[in-house]
Amino acid sequence: MRLLIDRRGKKYLLREDVEEFHTSLGVVKLRDARPGEKLRSHLGHEFYLLEPGVVDYYDRLPRAGSIVMKKEIGPILAYTGIGSGSRVVEAGTGTGALAIYLANVVGEEGRVYTYEMREDHLEVAKRNFALAGMEDRIEAKLADVRQGIEERDVDAVIFDMPDPWNAMQHAYNALRHGGFVVAYNPYIEQIRRAYLAMQEADFKDTRVIEVLEREIEVKKVGTRPRTRMLGHTGYLAFGRKY
Repeated sequence: MRLLIDRRGKKYLLREDVEEFHTSLGVVKLRDARPGEKLRSHLGHEFYLLEPGVVDYYDRLPRAGSIVMKKEIGPILAYTGIGSGSRVVEAGTGTGALAIYLANVVGEEGRVYTYEMREDHLEVAKRNFALAGMEDRIEAKLADVRQGIEERDVDAVIFDMPDPWNAMQHAYNALRHGGFVVAYNPYIEQIRRAYLAMQEADFKDTRVIEVLEREIEVKKVGTRPRTRMLGHTGYLAFGRKY
């Protein structure tokens, strides 16, 4: 895949064999073009050609529903220590955006096991895994995680589902000692139940956080926070198995 970015910052993911691309800013000739080149459309507008990274796949993935935002993905990685070689279970595959980020972090030596109940969502996610080149690191399962988790001694279990409390004991059984559980939910009533379920399952170091993102606007006349911000999208609950 190749990444084309126009002067507005709009991204286009293109197959390697695309030789000519039509946009509202004109036609871009891509034959023999290499990543790092600055191209011009027939209307004279500039485009940049790059190799796509995980953040670009995240931004342009076909979606099957809402996804975990980047501002939540950062704390998930930071608070759990997921890294190269980690084995992670995710429940609620959806579009597959979080699984792709996890697969990028765990690397070729790690593994992501993702559970999804809806076959249509899983098919979209599988296509996205292949698009991002992560299909070899992700094992996608059409299964109800509330009925059990097959894996054992994993480093983290992450729930992106409406009722994680119904699978919390399964998470405890699947984790290694020292491993982490995470629940992501949009409503405070949900995250409260998830938090209490963590404590009932004997998880320690339990906490709930909310992440708000406010971009800073830099102009010649001055610098200030943008009028609009990325506010509440969800809560994150964390726990650790001792």
